[in-house]
Amino acid sequence: MKRSSITMSGARVRRAIVGIAGVAIASSAFLGTGAQAQVTVDWVAQDGGLALAVDSVGSVSTSYGVQNPGGDIFVTKHDIDGNLLWQVSFDQTDSTKWEVPTWMATDSEDNILVSGRRFSGFSNPVSAASVLMKFSPSGALLWRKVYESDFDGSSTRRCLVDADDNIYVLGIGSGPPGFVTKVKKFAPDGSTVWTYFNAAGIGAPINFKLTPDNHILIVGRGIIGSVNGFAKINLDGQEIWSLAGINSLTVGDAAGDAFGNTYIVNGKYVANPTQSLIRKLGPGGTTVWEQEYTITGTRIEVGTDHRPVVCGMPSSGSFGAAFLKADENGTQLWANLDADGPLGLLLHAQMLMDNENSAYLAAGTLFEMAVCKVRADGSSAWTQTLPGGYANAMAFSDDQSALYVVGGITTARLINDLQALVGDINGDGAVNAADLGILLGAWGTRDAQSDLNDDGIVDAADLGLLLGAWTG
Repeated sequence: MKRSSITMSGARVRRAIVGIAGVAIASSAFLGTGAQAQVTVDWVAQDGGLALAVDSVGSVSTSYGVQNPGGDIFVTKHDIDGNLLWQVSFDQTDSTKWEVPTWMATDSEDNILVSGRRFSGFSNPVSAASVLMKFSPSGALLWRKVYESDFDGSSTRRCLVDADDNIYVLGIGSGPPGFVTKVKKFAPDGSTVWTYFNAAGIGAPINFKLTPDNHILIVGRGIIGSVNGFAKINLDGQEIWSLAGINSLTVGDAAGDAFGNTYIVNGKYVANPTQSLIRKLGPGGTTVWEQEYTITGTRIEVGTDHRPVVCGMPSSGSFGAAFLKADENGTQLWANLDADGPLGLLLHAQMLMDNENSAYLAAGTLFEMAVCKVRADGSSAWTQTLPGGYANAMAFSDDQSALYVVGGITTARLINDLQALVGDINGDGAVNAADLGILLGAWGTRDAQSDLNDDGIVDAADLGLLLGAWTG
């Protein structure tokens, strides 16, 4: 297989494997000033899709749909080395319908969940119904649900699996409040547990996420007008709070911390906005603070340090990958408004954060797909492009040693060296009292783990580095 490699020197680099399901052979990469990372395209396979899921052994499943009479959803699985394991589909025989996947997930037994949309018609197709399927690790169809009926106009957007292997599907459909955003919960055997309908009018479904405090955040966008909405529910389908009618020229996003707080991002409702608004909500949904930041942010995640990172464009109408981080009180910690250098990324698809609080953006350049990485301190790590399409989704492996991205018509795997967070001696993704205790216990010795500057002795210089990287 052809390989494309970028190598930079740097101490304290840990090896991790990163896979990308995407397009053909990798061609280029950009590293920002002072970058100390390496990214290598490992393998490429000629399968891609609209969604993906990764299992516990690093195998990646992708899916796509076919728009033709009786069109089906196809699921393809590759092992960690990129070898094709199988491709399956459910043969739906209604010649007036066709189906496409919307999202994928895996459970604790490596079963594969695929949510989908069932369309009717071809020249002017309309949503007919929602679909959820569960496949075994070997590709056997375990069960299939078409709901609420074969033609109720509903559709799905994403699916999630919790620690007990229950499945949650975000979509839109008819309920007591009307045709609104809904979440439907299924037991592992496919039986319906509950259905939540949003009565506050947060808009059509955009995204939802499981939060560290074991709840679900929902993001909506008005079908008419520039309006965002958000809601939080528990795993029993009970609404905790709902926030609708937020004027914003850009789509919003939300993420939660372990204390039950929620951070939401919206655009300013003015012509040519150059700022975004981040709002912190307490566990009950009340506003704690709201701040303006110079970035056109459309995505937000919260790291292991409980602090929000926003991703978007540098400004309204521009291209590129911009990132910004604030602390829990709203103070800006850093901003990187040119993380991708000269590439000018657009078609932003998804943002993720790893346990070291580095941020990743899956995007494209119109003709290529790309992944952009920014370190925990805000510095640019790398941007890797792959020709032939743009990214649709990405997911980490269980141990976060791998990142898989799907897009275009092929699948590829990247190998990426991740640099540890300076001062994070115990590797828990934070620099705090636990790391300080380890360093002080090794004071005056040649302990390699605590010798942060690699000068052969643990002393005040190492203590200064640790305190300078303190996250609390």
